[in-house]
Formats: sequence, C-alpha cells, structure tokens
Amino acid sequence: MNNIKIILEFKDIFDEKPQPIDSYLNGINKQILIGYAIYYCSLSTMIIPDNKNILFAFLREYDKDIEFFKILKIKISHIINNSTKNPVILNNRTSLKFFELVKGRKIQNSIDLSDSEVRQRLLKVYLLLNASNKIITNTDNLKEIVIANSLIYSIYSDTNCRNLRLVELIKACLFLEYCQKHIPFHFEIFLKEYGLDKWQEYVLYLHQIGMLIIEQNINEPVKLISISIDDKDYAKKVAFFDKFCIQEIYQNDQDFTEIKSRPVEKNSETGDYRIVFEQFFVEKMYKSLYFIFKEINDSFIGSDKYINPTTFRSEIGFEFSEKILMNKILRDALGKKYKHLGYNELQKKGRPDYYIRDGKHILLFECKDNLIRKKVVESGDIEVFISEMKHIFLNNKEEKPKAIKQLINNIITIREGKFEEDNGINLNNNVIYPIIVTHNSIFSLPGINALLNDWFSTELEFNGINTNNIKDLTIIDIGTLVMYQGLFSQKNNSIRELIDSYWKKCKTENSKKLQTIEDVVCDFLIKYQPFNIYVDEFFKGKNFFTKEIKKYNDCFLDKN
Repeated sequence: MNNIKIILEFKDIFDEKPQPIDSYLNGINKQILIGYAIYYCSLSTMIIPDNKNILFAFLREYDKDIEFFKILKIKISHIINNSTKNPVILNNRTSLKFFELVKGRKIQNSIDLSDSEVRQRLLKVYLLLNASNKIITNTDNLKEIVIANSLIYSIYSDTNCRNLRLVELIKACLFLEYCQKHIPFHFEIFLKEYGLDKWQEYVLYLHQIGMLIIEQNINEPVKLISISIDDKDYAKKVAFFDKFCIQEIYQNDQDFTEIKSRPVEKNSETGDYRIVFEQFFVEKMYKSLYFIFKEINDSFIGSDKYINPTTFRSEIGFEFSEKILMNKILRDALGKKYKHLGYNELQKKGRPDYYIRDGKHILLFECKDNLIRKKVVESGDIEVFISEMKHIFLNNKEEKPKAIKQLINNIITIREGKFEEDNGINLNNNVIYPIIVTHNSIFSLPGINALLNDWFSTELEFNGINTNNIKDLTIIDIGTLVMYQGLFSQKNNSIRELIDSYWKKCKTENSKKLQTIEDVVCDFLIKYQPFNIYVDEFFKGKNFFTKEIKKYNDCFLDKN
C-alpha cells in the first residue's frame, strides 16, 4: 500500500449524464477492446512514476491539441490541487472488470472511429466501472476500515511478481514431488494431459515464460510471447501453453475466477500469447495444481483410485501444506541450529503445527491453508469478511477452536509445565512468539495482522494469562519463508529478531504525535504494514539466491 488513494469516477470528471456502458462500446472492434483491456491490466500492476498524468493510460502525445483532453486535464489538475489524497483512475480491480466486460461481448460490426475517439469512449466506460469499487461498512474500528480499503485498493496492488514467481515455482516443485510419491495414478494422468515426460518440464516451461514477462516495462507493458516454430519442442510447448488460455466463450464470475484459471489470451491468427494479468499467471504456477489434481480425481469416480472429494482438499491441505511444505521450509530456513519439533514429534492432539526453541525463546506455529469464499471477497462487505476470518482464526462454524485459540491453549500448556515434548523449557524464564503461517496472500493485506493481534490479546485476557514475555501475534505468509529461507539462518536475520523489530516499528508509529497529513499517511502505512512487506524491505538488495534456493536450479534450467 504505497499511498492512500481515491479512485475517480465518471461524476468526478464529467458534468454530463452518463450513457449506458454498451452505448460507448458498440461499434468498437472486439479485438481492439481486448487489446486495450490487457494494456490496462498490465499497466495496473506497475508502479507509475509520480510525474505521470493520471490520464496517461488513455492519452497519447498527439492528443494534446484535442479539446476533449484539454478540458479533462484542467479538471483533473483542479481535483489534484484540492485533494488531500492521491486521486487515480487506473486500478487493478477495474482493469480486471473491464477485461471481463469486453471479453464477454459478442462480436459486432465495427463503425469508423478514430483511435482518439475510441480512447475517449473507453475512458468513460472505465470511470463508470470505477464506481463499482465500493466498500460496504458501518464500522468505527480503524483496523477494520484499513482492511476494507485494502480489499478494494491493495488486494492485487502490492505484489512483487518477480519474487512471487520464484516462490510459486519452488512450491510447485515440492507439490509435484509429493504427488508423484503419494498419488502416482493421478500424477501419471497429469503428465499425459499436459504432454510432459517428467514433472520438471512443467516448472521449466513456466520459468521460461516468466522470464519473458519480467522484461515488460511502462513503455511496453504488454509483452507478446511467441514460441519459435524452430523450437525442437514446438508442438509440446504450444499444447502446454494452450492449457492456460482463456476460452473464446467467456462467462463473468465472482472474484475473477475465470481469469485466474486461464490468465492467457491467444491470437488465433498469429499464434502469439499475451498475459492478461501477471499476478494471476504467476500464482497459477502452483495454486492451479490442486484444482488440476482435483479434476483428475473426479475422473476416477467409480474406481479404486478415487479419493472421497470431501476429504481430498483437507488431505492435500494437511498432508502437503502443513506436513511437507511448512515443515520442510522451516527446517531448511533455520537448519539444525535450534530445537525443532515438527509433525512427526507433535502427534498429541492440540499441539502446535510446528515448534522451535532457541534457548529461552519459543516459537509456536499454526498453519492456515484456508480460502476466503469468492462471494465474500467480491461483496466488499467488511462485516461479512471479518465474520469469515473469525471462523478461520477463532472458532469455526462448529465452534471448534482455531489458530488463535489453539495458540492460546499451547501457551497455557507450556506455562503450566505440561508440554512433555520438550523437557528443556525453563518455566520461570521463557519468551513465547505466537505465529500463524498462512497460505493465502489475502491474510497479508494491511490491517489484518493488527486486527488478529487484537483478538489474540483479548483471548489472553479472557483466559487470565500473564502476558509477561508473550509476544504479539505475527502473521507470516508461507511465501516469505520460502523466499528468504536461506537468509533467516544468517546472523541478525532470525525470524524472532525480525518479529521484534517489526513490532517495534509498528508501535513506534503508534506513539508519534502527528502534525501534518503527510505524518498521518506515513503513520497509516507503517502501523498496519504486513510482516511480509517489512521483511521484503529488510532484505532489499541482499542476495537471496542461497544454497537453499539454488538446489531447485535443476528444475528451472534446461540442460539439453
């Protein structure tokens, strides 16, 4: 969350009564519309220089003498000069909605419009769509207001896709290794459907495509991807990449599921590919694998290879996300330096998902691989969203204790001397770090860690626990552990030291006297900053290609 932003709407700029959206789009060639939609999506993911006019996505240099744009520039200058916030037009959610809108349109006869006239119409459509970026909230809770704004403005805006690409490829490696070993019949079908001889080709192809995407820039935001006909694996790669292409017949859905599922647009005439939305493509590298294997499992209905669908998600989530991914990454990240207790050592019911002790310092980990329902995210209703989080982090709908309460129970167990798995705990001198490792990036939005820490503090007080030497609750995205696993074991980089410095920075902002609007903005951004952003800034400029990361090179590099 780089700035506090206000998204401009049609009524903010135009005095006229808007026409129906279709009336602006009618007569514009569908391929032209799709091209602009992908252009807007690509620009929306980039950091735009402050000196750029906020109309830049809709303007060309040769438009400067057109009366339409002259008037607009004057109006927008007036808005900027009279606003304490940062007004913008371009944003991720509207760009995605615009793509959905034009992709779902029927092909119509085109009328003779200049490029400038087309862009004038598209600006009006975009501004009308901006009006749908609304927050539904009656709360006075500042943290909930921050989260509500984050759901609209930050959910797809604060992603470092270069780092995310590496993380998702590593997770894909580990997941496919797991599937090859534990569900071999499903695995063989996967290789056959994707035309692969071995799973490493899946990672290699996506790595090669990803290397092309990161070359895009603000002057060339849409990168055409072509597979050379001279490539020895041309047919295999085309068949593979076609699996990621969006269908010609498109149905709008909740939370952009269709684009997430197939985030690539193919030109049927040239064979070139364009990534619709980079983050969705990068996330698909790993996230889609579960759904691919679920579909394969569904095809086994009636055979002994079929796994009951009610348990398929939980088995994969528990067996892989917790037992394999989190356990392996934490051991790799912190090595044998401390006392580690993972799944194999913590079989007793109610124990944490992972445990580390460094002398008197105890790190308790709970793993959450939950999703937020699409309609909850799409609704923009913060009260519904908060209620959903309570079911994930406090009590589920069956009133069973979840992550926060599980951490509380283990803190009580440790303080009462009943944690038999570690007899080295000093009951009179220990410091406990409660940590929740999440597998869904939505839980790393600004404000969420602060709110969950409030819930944690309330539970401590409710249970009458002495809070001395119990640290604040920290939410760590699994991607942060994967990305920096080789750095966490280095001097002054330990997870607990980073947690201490993170909360010190947050609380320093809380104690400041705020004098200006700039102070308020800075305070807002730092106080509710998620841990993963803090860690990204801490390690900025440091070489994270340690031996723990380089061991995956065999999957990323084509040795043929």
